[in-house]
Amino acid sequence: MLPVKDNIPTDRLPLVTLLLIAAGIVLHVTLRHDGGLLWLLADAFFLAIFGPSIEDSMSRPRFLAFCLLGAAVALAVRLAIDPDATVLAPVAATGAVAAVVAGYALLYRRARVVTMLLVPFAFTLVEVPAWILLALWLPLQALLAGGAAFAAQCGGFAFGLLAIRAFAQRRKLQAPQPPAIAALS
Repeated sequence: MLPVKDNIPTDRLPLVTLLLIAAGIVLHVTLRHDGGLLWLLADAFFLAIFGPSIEDSMSRPRFLAFCLLGAAVALAVRLAIDPDATVLAPVAATGAVAAVVAGYALLYRRARVVTMLLVPFAFTLVEVPAWILLALWLPLQALLAGGAAFAAQCGGFAFGLLAIRAFAQRRKLQAPQPPAIAALS
C-alpha cells in the first residue's frame, strides 16, 4: 500500500511543506540520526500527504509557525525526559510532522487518500479513508523512534490537536466521493 495524495483540493503550491521536506532530507544527510532512513522516509511521506491540506488551511507564515511550535514542544518534551540528548534536530522535525498529522486528524478526518495497491501482477489505485493512515502513524513512530523520541513526538501531536483550530483560518471540503467508495467509510 503506497498512498499518493489526499482528495482535498488545494489552492496553491505547498511551498512551506516542500521546504520542510527538503530541510528534513538535508538534516538526515548531515546528521545521520538514530532513526535512519526509514524515519526520514516516514516523516517525508506523511508530511507530503497531509501537509499541503494543512498548509492550505492557513497562511504560509502561520503554517510555518504551527510546524515550528510543534517542533519546539517535541524538543521540550525530549529534553525534559532526557536532558543529555545530543541529536535533537530529527526529533524536532518529527514533532512538526506530528503536529501536522494531528491537525489533519481534526480538520479532515473524513478525507480519503488515493492509494496504490499491488494486486497480483498489477497496481491499482483506490481511495482509502485517511483515518486508516493516520491511525498507522502513531504505531509506526513508536516502532521507529521508541522511548524519549516517541514521547517527544507525542508532545508534537498533542500540540497539533490543541492548536490547529487556533491556526487554521479556512477549511476546505474534501472532493466528492464516488458512491461505491463512500459506502466503505
